[in-house]
Amino acid sequence: MMNKKTRDMLIFLILYVLACTVGVAVFSLVSSLPDVYRFLLADVASTLVIYLCSMLFKNASLYDPYWSVIPPFMVGFAMIYYQAFGLANILLLIALSVWGIRLTYNWASLWTGFHDMDWRYVEMKRKAPKLYPLTNLFGIQMFPTAIVFAQLACALMMIKINPQADFLTFLGAAIIGLSALIQLIADQQMKRFKARTHGEKKCIEEGLWKYSRHPNYFGEIMVWWGVYVMYLDAVETLDFMIISPILMTSLFLLISIPWMERKILQTRPEYKDYQKRVSMIIPFFRKERDEDRLLDRA
Repeated sequence: MMNKKTRDMLIFLILYVLACTVGVAVFSLVSSLPDVYRFLLADVASTLVIYLCSMLFKNASLYDPYWSVIPPFMVGFAMIYYQAFGLANILLLIALSVWGIRLTYNWASLWTGFHDMDWRYVEMKRKAPKLYPLTNLFGIQMFPTAIVFAQLACALMMIKINPQADFLTFLGAAIIGLSALIQLIADQQMKRFKARTHGEKKCIEEGLWKYSRHPNYFGEIMVWWGVYVMYLDAVETLDFMIISPILMTSLFLLISIPWMERKILQTRPEYKDYQKRVSMIIPFFRKERDEDRLLDRA
């Protein structure tokens, strides 16, 4: 007999197939527009489907896998649309698919069912319940869709050019792959730490987390810098599209990380000391504790 999580996952799959189908339909319906607008409207339409479903199921976390599911789908669809199957584009699709599958699997392994909603969404709903339908639509769903589409704009332009694979192409693909590996290692280290310290309010300070407070976010940011490097190889010039990975970096530095760290400090005051000693994003040498320096001098 199908258990509850399996049933909920199956519903998730059906809803995402529906969202992608609606997106493709919208893309076809607006054929008179420039391609970039067609892709954008398709992305918005798919997001609206997920939004309506999230309101129906009363759980904004329905959007969570959208971040990692839609980019590989859109890249694959664009390759078919442009009939652009050069090695550079294939490498882009493979690299983003590896990243997307891993990230989606990580989400699925932690998600327990439709009763499970991200704490940030719960907090947004608690603070302004009457505005929640709007904060859900624009803050939780449309804003991330816009940020990710800004990254995908680079990929879509690259696919249309269908460039030859060059040094920067392989470098960008390697950055994406290595970044996905960093995320995998960081997530596994966090899972082991939580399993070992179950019920205890402790700060992880081992593995990659010993040198970066958010190695998983570092990996996520670098994925999109890798996409830009591949795009840079295709256009062969530094242009305004560099704003895309800068926007993604800013999202984590100015919104996601500060919000996360404020929550951690509420239950783990010792995190303050961890913040002083460990780099926020880029893995780097640690600063010693004051007591450690005193012991070294003794």
